[in-house]
Amino acid sequence: MKLIVAAMKEEVNAIKEHEVLVTGIGKVNAASKLTEALVKYDVKAIYNVGFAGASHHYHVGDIIVIEDASYHDFDLSLFGYDKGQVPDFPLEFKSDKNLVKEALKKLPEAKKGHLCTGDYFMTEAIDKPYIVDMEGTALYQVAYMKKTPIIAIKIISDIVGMDNNYENYKAFETEKGAIEIARIVNILLKE
Repeated sequence: MKLIVAAMKEEVNAIKEHEVLVTGIGKVNAASKLTEALVKYDVKAIYNVGFAGASHHYHVGDIIVIEDASYHDFDLSLFGYDKGQVPDFPLEFKSDKNLVKEALKKLPEAKKGHLCTGDYFMTEAIDKPYIVDMEGTALYQVAYMKKTPIIAIKIISDIVGMDNNYENYKAFETEKGAIEIARIVNILLKE
């Protein structure tokens, strides 16, 4: 089975044709719910979809195919690890190359990007291209451990550091976000 995973029901409430795993917000919720699903079902590929913030290099509404993912709030650099690296794991978790190739073919308007995950709603701008969420890299870490192909497709809901960041996010979530995610999922899963 191809497993669709999202953090919030608001992201996927327009999806009617496919079953979706809604994990809840945050890294622990995401990791535990995905682990339960991988134990219970024969999952061939994980498709993480949802809203994400981004640096000023992107625009609200952009579709981003995530190439790799890391944590922005994990730091054991004092002990010789790179910032964001969990001991015994790579610094960056990679999306499955075949899933990325397929997604870019089916979604030619999509851009590629790097996902940074942390357990807080980021509001401080950093001057490098990135996509930010609160669950994605935890899903990648579980997929890495379970040797299951994964890809994330994010729709930019807000630009980190923009005026009225929270208000813009809520407007996007309410007005068009879920409809766009449903469209993307239907395109990706069409045989």
